[in-house]
This record gives sequence, structure tokens and C-alpha cells, in this order.
Amino acid sequence: MVQRDLNFGPLSNIAEWKPDPAGRFPGYTGWYSFGKPFRYVNDDDRDQMPDEISAQFAVEVLKQQHDQPFFLGVGFIRPHTPLYVPKKYFDMFPLESVQLPPRLENDVDDCAVILRQHWLLGFQKFHALMSAGGVPLWRQWVQAYLACTAFADEQVGKVLTALEESPYRNNTIVVLIGDNGYHLGEKDFIQKWQLWEESTHVPLFIRAPGAASGKICKCPTSLIDLYPTLIDLCGLPKSPNAGKSEAALGGHSLRPLLKNPEHGTWAGPSAALSVVSYQPDGKPGTGPHFSIRSEKWRYTLCSNDEEELYDHVADPNEWTNLAGNAQYGKVKRELRAQLKKLVHASTGPVKSEPQTPNTVKGSARPR
Repeated sequence: MVQRDLNFGPLSNIAEWKPDPAGRFPGYTGWYSFGKPFRYVNDDDRDQMPDEISAQFAVEVLKQQHDQPFFLGVGFIRPHTPLYVPKKYFDMFPLESVQLPPRLENDVDDCAVILRQHWLLGFQKFHALMSAGGVPLWRQWVQAYLACTAFADEQVGKVLTALEESPYRNNTIVVLIGDNGYHLGEKDFIQKWQLWEESTHVPLFIRAPGAASGKICKCPTSLIDLYPTLIDLCGLPKSPNAGKSEAALGGHSLRPLLKNPEHGTWAGPSAALSVVSYQPDGKPGTGPHFSIRSEKWRYTLCSNDEEELYDHVADPNEWTNLAGNAQYGKVKRELRAQLKKLVHASTGPVKSEPQTPNTVKGSARPR
């Protein structure tokens, strides 16, 4: 029952929703999908989950004959919460083998106060988990996240297998990304929408004809660089707004880094920009708060001028905020100037008042 209350567990752990005491809705037992009851007998006799339907759709598209170039976008929900997938994916990660994320007691004590108050749900989730079952229950939650990731990986694998078996295998660009990172308990937080490494760092894999294979690029890049990269690789107009809005295209092509991930040079900045704002239910919120991540540093500037600075070479877990250490004053000033330049180039001058709610631009490294 605890797992159900915290929204994770094997699919066979059938949901049981109690009636609302206020009488607004009755109780319900079972799963629901696409506006109707989800048929479930067992893991081998059930309706397809949404991600399985999406994967099958993509497979069918790749089996078709296409005379013209085409774009196929496939989105998967998992490992988004709630963390429910068939039990076989849980079995891939025996509890005794599950490693918990690195955690430092009182880690947020030296963090910006406004970020400690930002998106409180993430802190509340972790507190609820630990209050309900402590470390053993936290380990079960991480197991569920890993299970959902494995489930999503399998769906991706179905699409890639279909591509490999299709006539398009040698002339297709493949991009695999996540839209945001996620905390699994680091800084006592379970959620996205923060400016620490776990929230802002997302996967970015690109396979393209002529690109290096199996290489990792350490140069910080951003998801805003994807569109310029694709139009460059596809030979499309570099100014898609010409003759229309005339708006300049943001981001930079990653093509030089794809050809030479370790030593390639490109026109983009040496740091990736992320931004979050939070405005609950139309009430006055906080933000925007900005953060940039270079290969060595993370620097964060909040809407109330609070700052965070982390040395990722010495402190990859971001456990020690150096912003108040005078020894790093020069580094902080340089990063602040770089941050403001990036923000100004994207949106205009840095402002203190709240802007778009619940937004994150993920930083990424191409692989």
C-alpha cells in the first residue's frame, strides 16, 4: 500500500483508489489509459502501455516505403512518474544490488535560500519517502526508476532495430534526448525543475552519416543547438525565418563536434545555459533563476541575486557552494558576465521579475 501511495511498483501491483471523503469521486480499482479501463490479466496478457504503442507506431512507419525524406519524432513517457512497468523490469535490478545516489546530510544548507524554497514538492516527496520507510523504501523507489528506464530503453531498441532492418539505416540521422534531468534523492530532492546538475544535465546522443562513432564529447552544449545541427546536417536553409519574421536562429550547429568530439571546434559558447521559474496556480512565483555549466564550473544567479558556484573537477556532486568564498571572486565575476551575455543574447537583459512558469532548458553533452 505504501508503494501505491507513493506511485511506484510493478504493474501487477494493481492500483486501488479510495473514495473521496468529500464525495467528489468514487473509489476505483485497476488501471486507466486513454480514457478507458486498461485491460490487465497479467504481464503477458494485457493492453499495451502508451510507450509500447508509440514504439510500435514508429516501427510501422519504418516498414513503409518512403520516396521523400521524412522526419519521425517518437516520444516516450517513462521514466516519468508514476513509476509503473511490468515486473520483469524490476527483476533486472535486485534490491540488494541497487546503489543509492550520493547524498550528503544537510547538503542544501549552503545553497541559495530561494532554491531551497523553489518547487517544494521535490523536497516533500523525499521527506515522505524517508518518513514512510527510510532507506529501504528509498532503495525501492530508485529500483522503480531504473526499471522504468530499462522499459524505455527496450522501446527505443525496438525502433532502432526496425531502422537497422529498413532501407533507411545508412542515411538516417538519429537523435536521442531527454527533456530534463531528475533528482533521485540528491540534495533531499525527488523532482525536476531545479538548477543543480541532476536537473539540468540531460542525455544527448546523435548518430549521423559522417559522424564519429562511439565517442563522448565533453564540451557543454544545449538542446537549443539541436535545430541548427539538424538543418546543417540536412542541408536546409540556415535562416529558416528569412522572408518571414527575420528572427535569428538560436543555438549553434554541433556538426564540428560530431566529426571530432574530442578536439573539434565550434561557434557556440563554452557554457550551457539553464533557467527555471515557478508560479504555482497563478500565484506570485519566483524566478527566473539562471545557471550556466562549463566543463569545470557551475555558476547560478537567482532572481534575488543569491549565487551558487561549484567546481565540478573537485566537487562533482555539488556539495560545496563556493559563491561566498572570496578566493573565487574573479572566477565568479567572469562566469556572471558570461551568464548575463548568454541570457541577453537569448531573451534580452537579465530581469528579476517572474517570467514563464515551470521552464527548464537542459544542458547536454553530445555522445
